[in-house]
Amino acid sequence: MGRILKKLIQFLLVGYFVFNIFKGFVLPTNYIYIIALFLIFSFTIFLSSIILNFLTIKENFITTLLMSTLLCIGVFFLVEGFMPGFQIEQYTFEGLDTGNLVVNSFEVTKIITMIFASLTFSFITSILNVLEKNA
Repeated sequence: MGRILKKLIQFLLVGYFVFNIFKGFVLPTNYIYIIALFLIFSFTIFLSSIILNFLTIKENFITTLLMSTLLCIGVFFLVEGFMPGFQIEQYTFEGLDTGNLVVNSFEVTKIITMIFASLTFSFITSILNVLEKNA
């Protein structure tokens, strides 16, 4: 029970981090909906582990990353459609200039925001899972 609670808190914090670093998300103003949103994404990561075990696929970094990314993309579509107050908006990335590396500004669509947020969320949670198993 303590291990599950620890992982749940980790996944909630990672969800909060991911929703704050991407500009395209408009979170609901009601706190119950925000907590429900973070819990939905946390349970999605738990579900990816359960699905991998059910399909008898060895649970390692790559399989966890792929399964949780696919599930998170699906959850983004469901949450955007059914949760009041949650929206994913198109925004303009202003660009980046570091001297040698220049990235011009471009439009970030809803789909790209969903994919990169899912990849980020899945990558961080997969690293946490691998580090916990190796500890």
